[in-house]
Amino acid sequence: MPLSALVGERILCMHGGISPHLQSIQQLREIKRPTEATGPSLEMDLLWADPAPDVTGFQANMRGASYAFGPDILATLCKKLNIDMDGYEFFGSRKCVTIFSAPHYCGQFDNAAAMMSVDQNLVCSFQILRPTIGRAPTKIVPTSTGTC
Repeated sequence: MPLSALVGERILCMHGGISPHLQSIQQLREIKRPTEATGPSLEMDLLWADPAPDVTGFQANMRGASYAFGPDILATLCKKLNIDMDGYEFFGSRKCVTIFSAPHYCGQFDNAAAMMSVDQNLVCSFQILRPTIGRAPTKIVPTSTGTC
């Protein structure tokens, strides 16, 4: 899976989040593949940075593997990169969508997962998946959809 993707020149997708090392979209294109995310790096942050509504700037995240970033960082990056990331309202005034894609995480949590689709008009739709009663992660059933 790629570390990041730019959809329709408007929606920036990352496994994790924003990095203090990120200065341009070109940096994302120049990441050598395959790569390993080790130590403090752009790659590590793309995987493990977290949005945090109560944070200003960057702070170490709770995992100790990257940063938590505040809405101010998101606003600055969107302005700097000239990206309008309209999405489902989770964080940063509809500019950041957090999608957790592992239902019944580690076999220990009673969480759902989500998938987001983006059509040719950049309209986002979400499908929520919940683990079955037996908690087998391979038996996931769709339960609802919504459109942003």
